Amino acid sequence: MCRLYDINKPNELNAMNMKIVLIGNFPVSISLYQYLQQNKYLQAVCTQKTGTEQSNQDYLDLIQKEKIETFVVTSQNISNDFKDWLKEKSPDLVMVCGFSLKIPVDILNIPNYGFLNIHFGKLPENRGPDPLFWSIKKGDKNTAITIHKMDENWDSGKILTQQEVPIIPGETLGMINSKMSFMLGQLTEKVLKLVEAPKNYYIQSSSNSNTYNKRPDIVETTIIWEEQTADEVENLVNACNPKYGGATTYYQGSVIKIVEVSPVDAQVPLLGKTPGEIIHAHPQEGLYVCCKYGKLIKLNIISSDAGILTGTKYVHLGIRQGHLFTTTAKATPKKHIQI
Repeated sequence: MCRLYDINKPNELNAMNMKIVLIGNFPVSISLYQYLQQNKYLQAVCTQKTGTEQSNQDYLDLIQKEKIETFVVTSQNISNDFKDWLKEKSPDLVMVCGFSLKIPVDILNIPNYGFLNIHFGKLPENRGPDPLFWSIKKGDKNTAITIHKMDENWDSGKILTQQEVPIIPGETLGMINSKMSFMLGQLTEKVLKLVEAPKNYYIQSSSNSNTYNKRPDIVETTIIWEEQTADEVENLVNACNPKYGGATTYYQGSVIKIVEVSPVDAQVPLLGKTPGEIIHAHPQEGLYVCCKYGKLIKLNIISSDAGILTGTKYVHLGIRQGHLFTTTAKATPKKHIQI
């Protein structure tokens, strides 16, 4: 049976014939890949060579078995070999999800509809390579998947669509990242209906609140017991799980990572205790630590050279009530930081 197309609705026909190259990291791009492949849009898949990440190569091996062409982009080949390859493919659109290399402007102009970047954060207020970390650390109630056209600057191009995503209390960076990744297939269907019309894009607003957040370093992933409340410690721990291995702290000079914590509700603030002080350490009841303003937090999972252990198991290593977790390897005398 022959299907008729309304000549006044060119998007329907054009979208069905669109050739799309996917540049992405895996597994975050898997639902996007599946949608493009199943709907016959996918022309080829590119990944970035990081030198340490095996996951991309494992997925590429599977993709190649499905007879999909692949290309590994590096800082050395992006301006020559990759450019020539992309010109030969002549795609209508390139979709990017999790790619850290700067793409030259002349390459951005090769596809008919340019490059669309998928950014796991609100734009323009949360630009940068790890927006989810900063959203969780700050205690934001929601974030967004923003799809924007790539230009010569980082995360500054015109926005095509932005879908708000709630951040549920207790969610880690890994949980939210997986949730947003799962949404990409359905969101791509919406995007392909919008991509061809210039009127669907809008310029990002200019405001003092627009921030480019760099990738967090050791200082920003370390718990500052004297300054952070129990809620702020919990937010930081969740923001560091699993990408940064947990939030950093020190016990008797040795670095440890706190991977999961729980708030202690309906607790009367303790007076005269030191932030970072271990208030209760019991092999069955667990490990409780004082934060700023005397509120407690329970340490559920800890990673150290002894392994990844529950708080209760960590007690068996000799951790004791009255000992301190510290912000640096050199412990601060208790009397100097009492609240």
